Amino acid sequence: MDANIARDGQRRQTRAMNELGVSAPNDAGLPASVAATLQRLRAVLPAQAEQAQARLARALAPLAASRWPQVAWSFSSLTNTGLPVEFAWTSREAAVRWTAEVAEPEADDAARLQRAAQAVEWCGDLQPWIDHQRGARLKFGAWASVRHGEDFAAKLYADLPAGRLPPQWRDRHPAFASQLLFWRMCGVNPDGSIECYARADELDLAALRALARATLGDEAALLQRLMQVLPADDLPRPSGISLALSAQGQVRALTWFTFAKAIFRDDAEVERRLRAQGEGRSAEVYAALAAGPADGRWRHGMIGVGADIAGNAWVQCGVRPT
Repeated sequence: MDANIARDGQRRQTRAMNELGVSAPNDAGLPASVAATLQRLRAVLPAQAEQAQARLARALAPLAASRWPQVAWSFSSLTNTGLPVEFAWTSREAAVRWTAEVAEPEADDAARLQRAAQAVEWCGDLQPWIDHQRGARLKFGAWASVRHGEDFAAKLYADLPAGRLPPQWRDRHPAFASQLLFWRMCGVNPDGSIECYARADELDLAALRALARATLGDEAALLQRLMQVLPADDLPRPSGISLALSAQGQVRALTWFTFAKAIFRDDAEVERRLRAQGEGRSAEVYAALAAGPADGRWRHGMIGVGADIAGNAWVQCGVRPT
């Protein structure tokens, strides 16, 4: 009798998820779309895809045990369908990159940062970020993000309450005090370095050029790469930027972001543009991510163009698995 009840419950959960357009998790605890994406990536980076599957299954385990199974696979602000996993691609390297929720939807947002650290065995000093979030109203709490490339790296995306950084970071760079930038989250690395992400409602091409000159010393690499991707004469508004700093506060990189749907007609147009930006194995990784079946909704998320202080520039994009 108990087994029949369990099967009936599973069938109801699967039916509800199908109605929401969400793929039910497989035996490994991964939504079918995530498993299918990893299968395509195995043809390019087999060892890294296997590692990603194991890590993702561990990170998503709390969602599989949620008291709200119909919600667990469709509640996240990571993707436009609520799927709690997004893959990422960058032209600068061949790697399997993913970002994921690490706690069930009913969990307290204030607990997500610590749980994200546990999910990826993150070993940095988390206390300043926990203190900063304590008692504050949060939008998503935290996500875990992992790169499986030539080596393994993990970072935590920490929600920034009211658009403010922790006190020890606010004076590290003049951009953090800008009234034109609203700081939304920080990518925090175990070595103490960070990448902070801001919405820029009034950012245009001239302002981005000036910002690149001020932060990187030279805007040429960023602007040259941007012109290869941007289909218009100016930036869409709003867009955003990220600023990567060392643990000592030295600028490492500047990246410009916008939603792919803000500058391209559809996923097919994004794909045509991005395929021209990758080379070698990196291009194969993008092809595997983009090869998922269309489902009538945008699969490309945030697209970015970045440059570092050494003059290297790249293109990157988030891709919802299908």
